[in-house]
Amino acid sequence: MKTINRYIALFSLVGALGLTTSCSKEDSLGESRLKVTPEEKSALDNWIDDNYTYPYNMAVFYRWDPAKVDMDRYLTPVAVEKVQPTLKVIDKIWLESYETIAGNQFVKRTAPRELVMVGSMNMNTGATVTLGLAEQGVRISLFQINSLDLKDKEQVEEFVHTIQHEYVHILNQAEPFDESEYGKLTAADYRGDWHLTTDKEAWALGFISNYARSNATEDFAEQASWMLRDIVGYEEIVAKAPASGRALIRQKEALVVAYYKRAFDIDFYELCNLTTANTEEAIKL
Repeated sequence: MKTINRYIALFSLVGALGLTTSCSKEDSLGESRLKVTPEEKSALDNWIDDNYTYPYNMAVFYRWDPAKVDMDRYLTPVAVEKVQPTLKVIDKIWLESYETIAGNQFVKRTAPRELVMVGSMNMNTGATVTLGLAEQGVRISLFQINSLDLKDKEQVEEFVHTIQHEYVHILNQAEPFDESEYGKLTAADYRGDWHLTTDKEAWALGFISNYARSNATEDFAEQASWMLRDIVGYEEIVAKAPASGRALIRQKEALVVAYYKRAFDIDFYELCNLTTANTEEAIKL
C-alpha cells in the first residue's frame, strides 16, 4: 500500500506540473528536469526477467535503493558480478526444489514479491548478525553476498539456509502453524539471550540450533530450515544430541512434517532430499 501511495503522489505531481506548464506558454518553467525516460535494461535485467520475474512473479533488486534497506545500518551494495551467479544458486536450491515438489503455481502464489540483495554484513548490537529478513510476507532481504564463495558448500548451505528460514516465516503467515502446541514442548527454555549459549547446549534441550531458543516462531523456522539445508547433516546433528534432547527434536520434526502436509500437501522429507541433492548441483554451476 505504501508503494502504491508513492506512485499515486508522483503521478499527481507530474500531472500538476504538466497542467501548470500548459496553461501559459509565456510563463513556461522551461525544460522539465524530471527523468521520465525509463532506464534501458541490461543483459542482467533481461536475465532476471526471464528467470525470476516471469516464472516466479518475483522482482529482484540489486541496484542500491535506500528505500529498500535500513538506513540506520552501515550497508553497501552488492557487486554486480555477484548477482547472476548468486541468483542461479538460489534458484537451483530453493525455488526449483519447491517448484518440482509443489508446482510452479505454488511458488508463484507463496514466494515473496521482492528479493533484495545487499553486499555487506548486517551487524546488530550484541555481537549478532542479521543474515536475512522477511518483511510482511512480500520481501526477503539477503546480506553479505559480496563475501559469499559459491563454490564452498558450507557457505552456500548457510546462505540458502537463511533464505529457507525466511521463506518458512512467509509460509507461516499464509498458513499458520499451531504455535501453542509446538511451543509447549520446550516452553521453559526459550530465552532472549540465545546467542550466549552454544548449539551443543541447545541440542541437549531439544533445539536444532541456539537461535531456535529465541522463541517458538523462530524455533519452527529453524527446525524446518535445518532439515532443508542438508537432511544428512541434520540427521548427524540429531544423532549427537543427548537422548532427552533428541526426543524433543524428533517431536518438533514430526510437527513440521505434519504442517507441510496439512497446509500445502507437501511431502517434507521428499522436499528435503531434493534440496540436499540440488545443493550438490548448485556448487557446480
